Amino acid sequence: MSDQIPKTMRAVVQKQDEKWVEVKEVPVPTLEKNEVLVEIEYAAQNPTDWKHATGISPPGVQNGCDFAGTVVSLGSELDVPLKVGDKVAGCTHGGIYKDRGAYAEYARIDSDMCFKVPEGMKLEEASTFGVAWVTACQALIDSQKKQFPTQDKVPKGTWYVIYGASSSVGLFAVLLAKAMGYKIIGVASPHSFDLVKSYGADEVLDYHDGDKAIADALKLTDGEGVEYALDTISEGDSWRITLGMMGKKGKQLNGILPVTDEAKKLNPKIEIVFTVMYTLFGKEFKFGPNTVPASEHDHEFGKAIFANTAELITKHGIKANPVSIRGGLDDVSDGFKEMQAGKVSGKKLVYKIA
Repeated sequence: MSDQIPKTMRAVVQKQDEKWVEVKEVPVPTLEKNEVLVEIEYAAQNPTDWKHATGISPPGVQNGCDFAGTVVSLGSELDVPLKVGDKVAGCTHGGIYKDRGAYAEYARIDSDMCFKVPEGMKLEEASTFGVAWVTACQALIDSQKKQFPTQDKVPKGTWYVIYGASSSVGLFAVLLAKAMGYKIIGVASPHSFDLVKSYGADEVLDYHDGDKAIADALKLTDGEGVEYALDTISEGDSWRITLGMMGKKGKQLNGILPVTDEAKKLNPKIEIVFTVMYTLFGKEFKFGPNTVPASEHDHEFGKAIFANTAELITKHGIKANPVSIRGGLDDVSDGFKEMQAGKVSGKKLVYKIA
């Protein structure tokens, strides 16, 4: 490690005696051969962060997944040719390990689970290309067996439904689906209609009247519905509304939370798939009481996402979530509380670390 890099750093870690986080001084992590050390300049917040803090993370682990910053040290054998001084962004598996987390002054990052930030893109914007971005890619491309828009496009005029289109995953999914060639029906609150349309949705429907939204979606698709859809909320009435919009044409619905037994009964001919992006890191991990096995297939796809991300940004119009810049590590706890209370909508909380 370079003499310029300190031996310790400040990081947001899980408290010992309660389900919450605090800022502590911890060792700067050491690198494995395919890792780079990134000085974190911005870290973006996800719902998974506060959920880890309140119920999943064991004491002492670091929190935070999404980051952007500068490479300051290199592992001995990188799979992707990065160099000291490169500006990179991506995600790590926060809330699980004592030496991995984005809410920190430095983070150890797999060289193939980040991307070089394109010229002209602000780092605070680049930091939003983490959990939500790879979740959208995992659902729309890998799980639903499609191609990256850099390689192929769906047949012209094919409709796609995105429930929760104004969420972080939803906005990335709208942009990705548009780049893939889909016509998009977004489902959101009326106050978010303009935002969702500005990201590329062809039509936006109000989820508050689910029956009307279903009828309107079926009318837009000539009564047929859609083959594929993504539910970025996966709670309450979202399953029923999205499955209803898929109609008789429906094949596969992806959700970001485990599928309920009630949802499975709504339209048994439609396959409902729960995808969790943490499998993209290629490591076995504990998720609450369950152990999730490593998946080499998912890891290879995770690497493919970041290999394609810069080109998707520069040539295919994928842009960042709207950002709301906050202070540093000491402000993360307040941001968690704000999101936990449902007060974050249509924007990404991003913390300025360096």
